[in-house]
Amino acid sequence: MRAKPLQVDLNRLRDFGLRVLARCGALEEEEERLARAALADMQCHSAGYELIAEGEPLNRSSLLLEGWAVRQRVLSDGRRQIFSFVLPGDGLGLCARSDGVALQSTLALTPVTVAPMPLLNQRLQSGPKTALSEAAWDMVSLEESFLTNQVLRLGRQSAYERLIHLLLEFHDRLKARGAVEQGSFVMPFTQEVMSDALGLSTVHTNRTLQQLRRDGLIHTHAATVRLGDLGLLAEIADYHPSPRLG
Repeated sequence: MRAKPLQVDLNRLRDFGLRVLARCGALEEEEERLARAALADMQCHSAGYELIAEGEPLNRSSLLLEGWAVRQRVLSDGRRQIFSFVLPGDGLGLCARSDGVALQSTLALTPVTVAPMPLLNQRLQSGPKTALSEAAWDMVSLEESFLTNQVLRLGRQSAYERLIHLLLEFHDRLKARGAVEQGSFVMPFTQEVMSDALGLSTVHTNRTLQQLRRDGLIHTHAATVRLGDLGLLAEIADYHPSPRLG
């Protein structure tokens, strides 16, 4: 059953969605009208809800307003590989092809709020160049850059480097959305999820986190993470932030 968020949350999330869509410039009057109408149809889903199924046509783009999701594939024996994380402000189901299909499933990692936003795919596939089309292409470009980061982590980095690299990516993505406070951010998932993203056992992930704490590079309390010297961390993991996050 779908839960309806409180009115104050509706207003806050609507305003957040409009800011995300207008990140490349003011929306045209008709685009803003359509965006507001879409944001008025927010939908809430519980953790574990499948937002997009593997093989499903990518014909219903949407905008994640609250919560975390993952793009993943699960093998027949239950092993899971997480390809990327979807954070507030990211697009879902974006595709420049009208006949595109999902190559992986997208699963709600926490309770999420999404707004159906078919306008994003429409602007990707046709229409004039506008601030909204630029925002849609930015979302696609960021998704590609995060996938490139993931290939680098899994293909060439040590467990120590992988973990630092992913934490820096989280920090930068959340900071761009105003979700980093006094250098700290919330990472609302288990070490098992982190392990499935980094291609490590949970034991190896736990040991690596402990080593990072001992080295004074990260500080954690419950689900809150604070990174130490960002410059040093970036140097260790050879991390380069995406210029499109600004």
